[in-house]
Amino acid sequence: MEKNKVSNYRWVVLIVYMFVAALTQLYWLNFAAIDTYLESYLNLSAMKVGFLTTVFPLLFVILSIPAGIIIDKKGYKFGVGIGTIFTGAFALVRLINPTSYAVLLISQIGISIGQPFVLNGITKLAVTWFPKNEEATAVGLGSLSLFLGMIIGLGVTPALVESLGFKTMLLIYGIIGIISIPIFYIFTKTKTTVLEEKTNEQEISYIDGIKKIYRIRDFILLGIVAFIGIGVFNGLLTWLEKILNETHGFSMQQAGNISSMLVFSGMIGCIIIPMLSDKFMKRKPFLMIASLVGIVTITIMIFARGFTTNAINAIVMGFFVVSTLPIILTMSEEIAGEKFAGIGAAFLQLLGNGAAVLIVPIMEALHSATGNYTLSLSMLVALFGVLFIIVLFMGETYKKKV
Repeated sequence: MEKNKVSNYRWVVLIVYMFVAALTQLYWLNFAAIDTYLESYLNLSAMKVGFLTTVFPLLFVILSIPAGIIIDKKGYKFGVGIGTIFTGAFALVRLINPTSYAVLLISQIGISIGQPFVLNGITKLAVTWFPKNEEATAVGLGSLSLFLGMIIGLGVTPALVESLGFKTMLLIYGIIGIISIPIFYIFTKTKTTVLEEKTNEQEISYIDGIKKIYRIRDFILLGIVAFIGIGVFNGLLTWLEKILNETHGFSMQQAGNISSMLVFSGMIGCIIIPMLSDKFMKRKPFLMIASLVGIVTITIMIFARGFTTNAINAIVMGFFVVSTLPIILTMSEEIAGEKFAGIGAAFLQLLGNGAAVLIVPIMEALHSATGNYTLSLSMLVALFGVLFIIVLFMGETYKKKV
């Protein structure tokens, strides 16, 4: 059966989604960018300040699956709308008392509750509004917005605090957050898919459907891919500045520049790689390339010493490795089907965030035990090797819709 008529309004819906998704990442990292300042300004321990950031992956692991179920059962606008309300409203809560750690923590908890409802909605948006040959592109653009939010959170926040002050920074971010709610509901229309319009199709209970997709071999393998890939990225991004400083003697500014190059090239890759995947109607080869590039680039990071070499290495890594996130999310929908697009994405996001909770401390534990990051980076190389082998055993998920 042919999919719903394609509407140009799909781009408006996607742009609004990108705005809200970017805000979730901005609020996730805004305090991480000024942790030293907060320790002094609010007289807090490093652990307390760090928890303002780590609360996000912790709650994502808990809420990812429930959020995915709600998105699938109630639709894209309903599910992502919940996330938008939590994100915008709790961004304003911090203004109640900007010098209270309890208020800041409540604000972060509220925003982190909304995050899985927003991030797990991208595949549902893609299958609802976009034709098959644009789905990976739509997911890629949605993923790109996450990196935009990260860059703003890490780069703009310190500048705002230094120039305008901590409270003014919170006020600006709070205003942006609260206006995201009416923007989302005004410009996001409700649209059903052909699948939702079928009335004579045999019904299957939602729980049975979830059990069914979790028994699909390729879906389980894709879950392992997400666990390794997203987990390695989070671990590397968390410690990259420290790795470059200790291993290669780069200054904080030099290390920060290389980190920015990695994220920015990943943003560019999130546009180009999914477009190529749609054009060639293939998903698996891009995961294989990413695995091999991950092995090579992290190995280079262990031994390379020059700034230029490490900068080019980071650009290559970002473009080919980071950009596979939208490919992975698109594959989850292609395996699980349109009806379970939200729960499929939720499962992969849960695994990725769960891996981050494991890999980040393991890398630091290996660093503490050996006095350097060689063993930590070698572990990441080995994980990419495992990822490549897993992808070899997966089938191609791209299927033309009829």
